[in-house]
Amino acid sequence: MTTTVTTEPRSTAVAMADYVNPVLSATRSVFEMMLDCIPTRTGLGLKDENSPDYEVSSVIGISGRMRGTLILGLSSAVACEVLRRMVGTQTDQVNNEVCDAVGELTNMIAGAAKAQLARFELSLSLPNVVTGSGHRLHFPSEIRPFIISYQSDLGPFIIEVAFHEI
Repeated sequence: MTTTVTTEPRSTAVAMADYVNPVLSATRSVFEMMLDCIPTRTGLGLKDENSPDYEVSSVIGISGRMRGTLILGLSSAVACEVLRRMVGTQTDQVNNEVCDAVGELTNMIAGAAKAQLARFELSLSLPNVVTGSGHRLHFPSEIRPFIISYQSDLGPFIIEVAFHEI
């Protein structure tokens, strides 16, 4: 599914759609392939104070001819289900294995999006996973990320993404 992001001015909207659409496509394909799950996008907008927060966040930095960040946000239950579907290990507690699985899932999403953005010669950082209720992840003050909300048979999750060209 392709989404055209509409913000002003028009040239910025086209540029933002160029960045967001690969993330939408990558998220769907990775969830289908790795988790046997078809995510349904339920929202797309700019992040604000009322955006959903989850207990597990996986963060990947992106550098190259543009810079950015991609965050996958999941509840603890969804994160545990990611581990079960990826490697067959059952748990109801977020542990190192759950964090590794969520980090790898985020890495696959960012890698698939990177492939579609090859013209920017991007590099990805290693994923960092932050856990715990009430944690907050902040982008630089001049950057307002997009938040993409999803529903799936695993449960709800979000992708936050922000890019800026250098």
